[in-house]
Amino acid sequence: MKKYLMPMVLAVLFVYAFSQWVGVAPHETISYNSLYIANLVSLVGLLIASLYAVYIKSKGRTPVDIEQEDEGRVMLERASYSMAMWLQIPFSVSFVALTGGFIVARDSNPKLVLYAMILCAVSFFAQAVTVHLYRYVNPEYKLPDPQSPTYQQELFDSFDDGEKYLMLKSFYKLYYTLLFLIVLLCFALMYYSVFSGNSQLISIIGLGAILLFMQIYHASNLKPKKY
Repeated sequence: MKKYLMPMVLAVLFVYAFSQWVGVAPHETISYNSLYIANLVSLVGLLIASLYAVYIKSKGRTPVDIEQEDEGRVMLERASYSMAMWLQIPFSVSFVALTGGFIVARDSNPKLVLYAMILCAVSFFAQAVTVHLYRYVNPEYKLPDPQSPTYQQELFDSFDDGEKYLMLKSFYKLYYTLLFLIVLLCFALMYYSVFSGNSQLISIIGLGAILLFMQIYHASNLKPKKY
């Protein structure tokens, strides 16, 4: 029963928050309802991620036959990546709610902005803690020392060649997808500035700087090193 404590707490918080919102939603502003929905989505993401964590712990401790070991490990790996994805959702949503809410609702609805900040912090630290769950997926895996100055490199080196290939392949696709989305967003901001009269020049310059940094950084890493 103890292992279900976190999912139960998150479920109770969601039910309570949802019941409080339903009664007042028709009478509140768009910014209030948007922030509230964002916080609810973050709670759902944390709840689902916590259920995956419980599943990984329980299945990882259950002894299996040698014939079923590979199949069980694949299932645990899929569950661990699903948990990571569900943790990314509340972190991203709560971060947008925090930054956007601070701009438009810090005076009218400061509590919602504070809740978004708490959810963002919880999601961030949950991602760091869940790395330790990988020992249930791969008992032979040894987590590098987080205090090491080369922790990120050691963490990358700790994965096998197959995992590194999948990571590099996904980052390669992500790189070109981000380039396309940044260019598309710049054009969207340009047309928004023209038709609305609200200049987004600073945002366009910022996105252009990020675009330039990504391209130069990518090219410099591909450039052969001197021996």
